[in-house]
Amino acid sequence: MDFADSEYFGTIPLPSSISEILGLAKDHSVKRRNVHLWRGQCDLDWPIHSSAYRRLVRTQTVTEKSMRRYEEYLLDHATHQGYRFEQGRTLSDFELLAKLQHHGAATRLVDCSRNILISLWFTCNSEPDKTGLLFGVHSHHVGGGENRTQDDNYLNELNEIQEFKHPQTWQPPVVSKRIAAQSAQFLYSSISENLLGSLAIGDDPKNSIAIGITPDLKAKLLIELAGVFDIRYLTLFPDIDGFGYANSHNFDEYESERW
Repeated sequence: MDFADSEYFGTIPLPSSISEILGLAKDHSVKRRNVHLWRGQCDLDWPIHSSAYRRLVRTQTVTEKSMRRYEEYLLDHATHQGYRFEQGRTLSDFELLAKLQHHGAATRLVDCSRNILISLWFTCNSEPDKTGLLFGVHSHHVGGGENRTQDDNYLNELNEIQEFKHPQTWQPPVVSKRIAAQSAQFLYSSISENLLGSLAIGDDPKNSIAIGITPDLKAKLLIELAGVFDIRYLTLFPDIDGFGYANSHNFDEYESERW
């Protein structure tokens, strides 16, 4: 297997097939329960930042204070527009942020998936000429968990975790179809300054795994993920926004069909 040196993630493997990718994931934690939260980024040269961090850093130095000011504005504005109400109930701060995130808004929540193949699709789906990053954070290195209600005020929760050196995780309820389709899980933390990015991920190799996906492999994997696993745009974005985009001028007439 080939390897590559990266600016943020050190020397990482460059597998040549999906079986090699799954083998790397399987072998990463042989002495612990092998559960990871997976993130796919289309460019290896990007650190792990939330979309809110990327939005704010365009005009300012991002601090915990500036991030909280932004989040308070976002929640207040979304509530005023009526987006806090879903199917006859009022969404919590976390649920509202999850809904906004999956409709394109920039939040502190870092998108991950409990399914490695779904994150692999996101690694491959854009920037076809760039080497992508498949990144897994081990479940032993995060706070929170699966299937847990999170009704606390979001900013109160951040006050409680600001001293933690590891990220928190939260599995959102199904407030949109795409959350279910993508096996969505979020990571979040106070703003951190470390080599990997603004998410509080330590540099201990036991905590995370980084895998590079070359341009040639990206193209092959997209065909394999769609044909073998039915992982493609229409199945990951099963709502009218996804349907509309899949049938837009960006794609050929029958590009969304598998046969």
